Amino acid sequence: MSRQSYVAGERGFRALLSRMEKDRLRVAYIGGYHTEVGLLVRQAAEAKADLTVMANDPLMTSEFWAITGSAGNGTLFTFMPNPAGNANAASAVAGLKASGLPGEGYTLYACAAVQAWAEAVNRSGSFNADRVASALRSRPIDRFDKRRDNSASGFLVYRWRDGHVERVKKY
Repeated sequence: MSRQSYVAGERGFRALLSRMEKDRLRVAYIGGYHTEVGLLVRQAAEAKADLTVMANDPLMTSEFWAITGSAGNGTLFTFMPNPAGNANAASAVAGLKASGLPGEGYTLYACAAVQAWAEAVNRSGSFNADRVASALRSRPIDRFDKRRDNSASGFLVYRWRDGHVERVKKY
C-alpha cells in the first residue's frame, strides 16, 4: 500500500482499515487532526487490527485520549519539547488548569508569545508593528540564536500510555 487519503471530518474508516489489513500494513503514518486519527485508532482496535499509528503534533491533546480510550495506547506522534514539564512553566500550567483550560500542546507556546508581544508593546509604548518588532529584537530570548532562529531541540517522539503522554527515548 502506498499513499492513501481520507476526507477531513470523516468518521468511518472501515474501508481504509480493510485496505491496510489486505496489504498487511503494520505501521501507518497519518497526518491529520486528533479527531480523525483518534477515530481511526479506535476503529482499528475494534477491528483487532495489528496496527501501530504514528501521527503529528495535533495528538498532543487529552482530547485524543478521550476519543480513543485504551485503544490509544502505543500511538506515537511528534511534538516539540513539552513545556508543561518545565519547572519554570509550573505556575502558568496551574493558572491555566484553574481557569479550566488545558496546559498542554501549543497552549504554553502561545501564552509565551503573547507575553513577549505584550512586554514589547509596553517597552515600545506603541502598537505600531515596526516599533513592537524593534522592541522584541532589542531583548534577546534565550531560546533563539543570533539569527533569531529557534535554538531549542527539534521535534521529539512521544507515545500515549494509559491516558498520559510519555517521551519515547529509544525507537
